[in-house]
Amino acid sequence: MEERKGKQEVMCGTLDLSALPLGCITLIISFTSPRDACRLSLVSTAFNSAAESDAVWGSFLPSQYQALIPSSLSFSSKKQLYLSLCENPLLIEAGRKSFWLERMSGKKCYMLSSRDLSIIGSDLPEYRRWISTRGARFDEVAYIRRFRWFEIRGRISISMLSPMTHYKAYLVCKVRNFCGLQFFPVKLSVGVVGTEGSKRSAYLQPKKERRRWPYWQIGEEQPIPGDDVQFPKARVDGWLEVEMGEFFNEGCVDDGELEMSALEIEGGIVKGDLIFQGIEIRLSTAELDTAWESLLPCQYQDLIPTLDSFSSKKDIYLSLGGNPVRIEGGRKSFWLDRVSGKKCYMLSPRDLSIIRSGPPGYRRWISTRGARFFSLDCHAGWV
Repeated sequence: MEERKGKQEVMCGTLDLSALPLGCITLIISFTSPRDACRLSLVSTAFNSAAESDAVWGSFLPSQYQALIPSSLSFSSKKQLYLSLCENPLLIEAGRKSFWLERMSGKKCYMLSSRDLSIIGSDLPEYRRWISTRGARFDEVAYIRRFRWFEIRGRISISMLSPMTHYKAYLVCKVRNFCGLQFFPVKLSVGVVGTEGSKRSAYLQPKKERRRWPYWQIGEEQPIPGDDVQFPKARVDGWLEVEMGEFFNEGCVDDGELEMSALEIEGGIVKGDLIFQGIEIRLSTAELDTAWESLLPCQYQDLIPTLDSFSSKKDIYLSLGGNPVRIEGGRKSFWLDRVSGKKCYMLSPRDLSIIRSGPPGYRRWISTRGARFFSLDCHAGWV
C-alpha cells in the first residue's frame, strides 16, 4: 500500500488469501459465525481445511461444553458435535431443563420444564397430575385437569444466556377441550427480577378454534379480543406456543435472574384440561428470519396456505423439510431437503402419461392409505 504525496489517495495491491498460513486463516474464521464458516469453506482448498477444523468449530461451542455431553455419546469432530447440539437438545440439571444451540449463530437456547416452574392455582394440587406424553422433550409434563385461576413462574440465571443477544420467551402447552380457556386472556411478562419487564396478553386457545358462548354459560359477558391480544401458534413438534415477551442480554449482568410469568386470575370460572410442557427461551425471530428466509425458495408464500400459523421462518423451513405440500392442483408434491434446502418433487400418476396394453377399463384411480395424492393409478409415481 502506498500513498501519493499531495493527494489523499491510497492504492492497495492485491492480497492472495491462500498465501496466508493455515493457522492464520483458522484464527480469522474462528472469530466469525458458524454460518460464515460454512460459506468461507467454499473459497478455496485452504479455507475449506481451516473452516472444517476442530479449532474453528470448537470456538463456536459454549464454554465447559464437555460437562453437558453424556459419556455415552462420541463425535468424530467438533463440527459434528456442534451440529448435534443444534438438532438434538440435551437434558441438563437432572432433566429439569433442555439446552441446544441455534444453528446459524451458535447462541444458547433453553427450555425450562414444567418441573422447573412454580405452578400454583385455586384447585391445585389435587387436580394436577404429572404425565408422560408423546412429543414432549421431558419425561413428565404438568396436566391440570381443573382450576379457576393459575399462576406460572419460571426463572433462569442471566449468566447462562449468550451475551449481546435478543431473546424471546414462549409458553409451550396443549389444551385438550378448551374448557373455559377461550373466555379470558392470560397475562404474560418477561423481565429481570426486581425490574419492570415487557408485558402482554394472550388467549391459550387458537384463534381459528375460538367461538363465543352464550352469556348464561359463563355468567358474564364474554370480552372481545383487542388487536394487541395474541393467540397461540402451532409448532412443528405438535405443541402450541404463545410469545410471553422479550429480553436483550447485554452481557453486563452475570448475577441476575430472568423471570417469566403467566397469570390468569380474573376469570373466576372453572377451566381445565391444560398441559404445560414448559417455557422456551430462544433467539428473537427478527434476528433469525432474514437468515432462514434466504434458505427458502422464491415465492414460498404461494406454496403454504396458512403462513400465519408459523411463528418464524425457521418453522416454515422445517415444515417444508418434513411435510411435503401438494402443488399445481394436487398433481405434484414439493418439499425441501432438510440438510441442504434443495427442492424435491414427486409427480403424481395424474401428472404422468401412462400408456399400456389392454383396454382402458383395466386402469382405475383409487385412494390408498399412506399415499401423498388423493387418487392413484397402478403406479405410485416417480421421484
